[in-house]
Amino acid sequence: MKKQLLLLVFCFCISLKITAQSWSVASPDTKIRATITLTPDDRKLVYTVDYVENETVDNIVGTSELGVRRADELFIGNFNFEGSSTRSIDENYQKTTGKKLSLRNNANELQLNFSLNGKLLNVIFRAYNDGVAFRYVFPETSGAEYYVVGENTTFQLPVDGKAWIQNYGTYGPVYENLYRNGIDMNQSIWNHSGFPALFKTPKFWLLLTESDLQDNFYGSHIDVYYGNGTYRLVPPIWEDGNGYAFYAKSSLPWVMPWRVIIIGKENKNIVESDLVSHVSQPSTIADVSWIKPGLTGWSWWSSLDSPTDFVKTRNFIDFTAEFKLPYFLVDVSWNTMTNGGNIDDIINYANTKNVKLWLWYNSGGPTNPFFNDQPRDLMHIRDTRRAEFARIKNLGIKGVKIDYFQSDKQEVIKLYLDILKDAAEYQLMVNFHGSTVPKGWERTYPNLVAMEAVKGAEAYLFDGDNFRPNAPAHHTILPFTRNVIGVMDYTPVIIGEGRGVVHYTTDVHEIALLNNFESGQTHLVDRAQSYLGLPAIAQNIIQGFPTTWDETHLVDGFPGTHVIMARRKGDNWYISGINGLETDKAVNLNFGLITAGEYTMQKLKDGDTPRDIVTSETDFTTQVGLNINETMKPYGGFLIVLTKKNCIKDYTITTGNDTLKDLYLVSDTISSSVKINSSRNVTYDAGKSVTLLSGFEASPGATFKAQIGGCQN
Repeated sequence: MKKQLLLLVFCFCISLKITAQSWSVASPDTKIRATITLTPDDRKLVYTVDYVENETVDNIVGTSELGVRRADELFIGNFNFEGSSTRSIDENYQKTTGKKLSLRNNANELQLNFSLNGKLLNVIFRAYNDGVAFRYVFPETSGAEYYVVGENTTFQLPVDGKAWIQNYGTYGPVYENLYRNGIDMNQSIWNHSGFPALFKTPKFWLLLTESDLQDNFYGSHIDVYYGNGTYRLVPPIWEDGNGYAFYAKSSLPWVMPWRVIIIGKENKNIVESDLVSHVSQPSTIADVSWIKPGLTGWSWWSSLDSPTDFVKTRNFIDFTAEFKLPYFLVDVSWNTMTNGGNIDDIINYANTKNVKLWLWYNSGGPTNPFFNDQPRDLMHIRDTRRAEFARIKNLGIKGVKIDYFQSDKQEVIKLYLDILKDAAEYQLMVNFHGSTVPKGWERTYPNLVAMEAVKGAEAYLFDGDNFRPNAPAHHTILPFTRNVIGVMDYTPVIIGEGRGVVHYTTDVHEIALLNNFESGQTHLVDRAQSYLGLPAIAQNIIQGFPTTWDETHLVDGFPGTHVIMARRKGDNWYISGINGLETDKAVNLNFGLITAGEYTMQKLKDGDTPRDIVTSETDFTTQVGLNINETMKPYGGFLIVLTKKNCIKDYTITTGNDTLKDLYLVSDTISSSVKINSSRNVTYDAGKSVTLLSGFEASPGATFKAQIGGCQN
């Protein structure tokens, strides 16, 4: 009997040893599920992500590794489970820039606590309806310095899919390479790759990136890929940042960035996602009323020496005022301005034109030994930076464009954030160039209204032979990749070839980029003459174009071929298309989200040549949305602007049949006592009520409709 009991106990112990421990967290709609497992033998942490719908389970991310390599301890195996906790997150918040300003952060969170040799590591997973995010936390308290030299984090994806990935920079990451356009995932990529990275698997779209990067960590990227579906995170390369340390250091507790996986069954789920913003820290700026994104005049691209020339800069400020743009950027070397005046004279002149100025700066400092453009070395030392911000704030400057960061190392990440904090104190908006990609900072520091980190229109000047044939397709990839994760200062809208820069895209395609791309500060890239020579309707559309949005929707598209984008600002809609192909592209779509009512429709279409623009302005009435039936020429596009007509509050109809309209649309109440004869088809549409008074009658065979909706829909 004793032998049997011992055998039973022994078998029970063996059973415990070979059984893995697992925990799961599901999205609020229960469709996306992350499962974290402590493996039985080496006690490593791995995770998977599945999609569950109608009792069907599809794997999205296969078994992938978790772990952090700290210098004093390798948190990659032999973990002991110490406990867990869960919570639901549901909050509403506002942003000052972005594809949607009123947002809801709704997720379920699971925190798992582990120990290793008496040291602690927490792993936090959040599941959203459009993806998963996870991060590592060292929760102990210690004033000593600790060092993270890397991670074990991987993303295991199917190899039977396509990828849109950008090579990581070799001389310093500024994220200004073209994306590989839908390459097969079963082949090796011998270069490091940058965030964001887009993938199409047999059933899903995924985008990988990181968010809520703070000054206690470096910016990560993807290691060399061997065609096996394993994408591994690595720290900055040694050459980055002039040889500064590649590792991260911090005291404890230590909270690391979120690793973000945006997921969708359709590519529109990727484009429309705000997951990068949701996992970022809330705004640190209480009063954001002074943050006013907008279109910006810019002379550097069309005249490289203009920032050093008073007359040329003054002339472009004249255009900025005439074109009713709120801002003008004085670019590189403005502190050396001559030819009749200096920067102080330009500031005074701009004030007379009611044009607000931005100023360019070199980030400077020991991590940037490559570029000596002026003014430099005013940003990397705190007291010097704050003195300069105080000075230009008193001069009425509204924002700073700071360039040449060239690094993802921790010292430079800290510089970004220190600049944002100080700029906010002096009420200055910020645009980063030569920079890393967005990391969710726009939510935490709303004065960040633009970042470059894109191969933009300046590439026509410095890499024209390579960029020119690739630009049309590149434009159709960016809304699915770089622009998903945050504001993108591409500097669009080249008109004609007056600058001497040949471009294959049509002029309508270029104007449509205002809507296909999103940035809180959008620089108009071309010469004043180019814009002043446009048709009047095109000029009017550009002048009034928003740079922040209430809604954004991908209507149709595929990275590398075409994009149809719809955005709403207030009651007005902006619908655009761009064609990345060398052949005509016909689109026949219905966009059903437009509010019923009367609009003015302005339209730009491709003409007979790439430089021709066909314009029209008509009245448009809808109850069911908009049918989009357009044919874009090779590398062409279109743009439709629907401006909702203002409705009067009340309307009383007592006139005779000879003046009766076909549609009455008001915000409140319509009262009518007129007779409708058989030749009329009349609609009364009011926000609150339609009252047919005594005396109202309809002749036999006449048609009328009384409905509630009107201007309030």
